[in-house]
Amino acid sequence: MKAFRAKYPQYDVEYTRFVNDDRGNLKLDTALQGGVDIDVYFTYSQGALALRAGSGLAADLTEWVSADPELKVFLDTEQPRAYLDNGKVKALATAREPFFVLFNEKLRQQGGVELPHAWTIDDFRATAKRLTTDKTVGVYSVPDVARIALGPNYWYDGNRSNFGDPHFEQWFRLGREMIADGTAFPWTEVLARHLDAYQQNSFLSEEFHLWSTAPFNLRYLYDAKKYPHDFKVAFAPAPTVDGRDWNGGSFSNFIMVNPKSPKREAALAFVKFWLTEGATPMLKGGKLPALGNVTDEQIVAGMLGKEPEKYFDLDSFRRVVLEADPKLATDTRLTGFPEITLAVKQQRDLCWLGEKDPGVAIREVRRLADAAIARNERRP
Repeated sequence: MKAFRAKYPQYDVEYTRFVNDDRGNLKLDTALQGGVDIDVYFTYSQGALALRAGSGLAADLTEWVSADPELKVFLDTEQPRAYLDNGKVKALATAREPFFVLFNEKLRQQGGVELPHAWTIDDFRATAKRLTTDKTVGVYSVPDVARIALGPNYWYDGNRSNFGDPHFEQWFRLGREMIADGTAFPWTEVLARHLDAYQQNSFLSEEFHLWSTAPFNLRYLYDAKKYPHDFKVAFAPAPTVDGRDWNGGSFSNFIMVNPKSPKREAALAFVKFWLTEGATPMLKGGKLPALGNVTDEQIVAGMLGKEPEKYFDLDSFRRVVLEADPKLATDTRLTGFPEITLAVKQQRDLCWLGEKDPGVAIREVRRLADAAIARNERRP
């Protein structure tokens, strides 16, 4: 904020935090709909993005983006960094979030496992088994097999859902089997302890070993006072599935402008600043800029703390995060997305708790998703 004020002293900025959870998102939606003085806001989930853009809560930024050479990349449809609603740019990604797999170097060396430079989902499962001990589970959870195999918009097939593709059942079954054989974290514990949102403490206390995650969680790994641990962390790329290698990560952390804002000029100045020179301070929070306008040295210093060599294997970080160019699967189709998200989560939980067979669970997801798509496409 200070940097923005220094460049634009004619504008004042007031930050209001809405926590990125269900309650916080509801508060933000209510404030936007109620006419609260909000000019610029962030959206993190795809479900909220679809709802806000489709409910008239996002300004059309198409002409502004088209007129600015620095921002024209947001019109690219090959690897989208913007959300388009009926061809109109409604949100701009501020970060790119590739997935990778983190290794506890102490436990990896004790287990005699090589750090993979490339591997398959079968290798991932075998590695988790080798690293499972009576004290440490091999892996927190399994990567999204279908996303890696199918890429963007993988939930959709024409005017129906795509959950008939066998990779979805493969994903459910892989998680169910690894939980059952003790190589993946018990899903009862995940739900009871809310580990789907807060995994860092269990990783640092060595309850599990392999952690499939994204850059935003690196902020927990270099602060030994708040998050004590005695091991380095190494990086491996996301595994491949059937020779397909969509990363599973995406462009994300979308910034949006309230169409009711009376301060559009100031709002657009703030958005442009955040996307360009204002991106560097966000490295500390594990946010890789969507425009890539930072150096490798800035990324290392910003994302890995003051003593990166103490907490991270820098060779693997450079190889996996800095030098690689992963295929990020950013979704551009979000019809019925909130309902489908809920169906996937509910049926996955039932499956991984052992209460539903993977095939039965994924067929129920398909039924619910087909209904959600049909219902939403009928709306004007």
